[in-house]
Amino acid sequence: MTGSEVYTTSMGAPQLRREFWQAFKLHMGAASSIGCSRVSSDGWIWHSADLSSGYLASLLNVRLGEVGVRYRLNEANADTVFSFLQTREPEIDAAFETPPSWRPGDGGSHVIEVMRRADISDRAAWPEHMTWLTGRLEAFQRALWPLVGRVPPTRERRLWDEDLFFAELTEWNPACLAPATEILRWAQKRGEALRWGRGGQSGSYTPTVSRRGVAYQLASVRTDGTLHLLFARLKDSPLYADRARRLELLAQVNRVRHMDLPDETVDQRPAVPLAALSDAEACNELVELLDWFHGAVTAR
Repeated sequence: MTGSEVYTTSMGAPQLRREFWQAFKLHMGAASSIGCSRVSSDGWIWHSADLSSGYLASLLNVRLGEVGVRYRLNEANADTVFSFLQTREPEIDAAFETPPSWRPGDGGSHVIEVMRRADISDRAAWPEHMTWLTGRLEAFQRALWPLVGRVPPTRERRLWDEDLFFAELTEWNPACLAPATEILRWAQKRGEALRWGRGGQSGSYTPTVSRRGVAYQLASVRTDGTLHLLFARLKDSPLYADRARRLELLAQVNRVRHMDLPDETVDQRPAVPLAALSDAEACNELVELLDWFHGAVTAR
């Protein structure tokens, strides 16, 4: 048995992990704006990196002698987001000295991860490992913000309008301007009402199709770089109370490029990255979806 193995065994891996994370949290507080979750003896610590989809975790495996950073998608929108990110894989890989591993998962859980060897029992090497982890976290953040959306800072609640909305979107998620503008122009061309949100952290607008005094809303556009599909709201409407009709609507949504939402989302409000809809083909398919929805509501 080596000296490192004796040290790790005598101290215990859980305690070693806890002490490493305590030191790492202090390191991150001084070195980065990325926040850390509470410290535990687990082999991971979560990070608030202002990502609108997915989340980041730092990893520590004492037995295997590894540290790493993982970006994970496991919500209902996971297949949609991962499909889009795969089309930008070279761009994401270029953010790292050694490209991360991409692991599509079954059941909607997907991982992008970077790992390296690390003997955590050697405390003298902790600063080096922590600096490496910080650099990888910030690389993920920089690469993913333009793609999955960046959450703006919390501010005083306000009633949003077009000028405020697009000024905020330009500042925090400029890659989303094309689809956000296209949806707005579609609603204005149709002469349908726009409902502006009152949020503090994220501004929003929602095109509304009216029929017999009922407002039907399929999607809400947000300054955090996401498009929220409002199936749960439609669930309470006369035309879409029937789940089979919402499944019909979901099938139309999934015809748009990158969209791959599971059946369960017809009872939810899944959020998808606006940047996934930024190219001309996806924008055209999105407008076709909105036209289809408008016709489906007004024709009944």
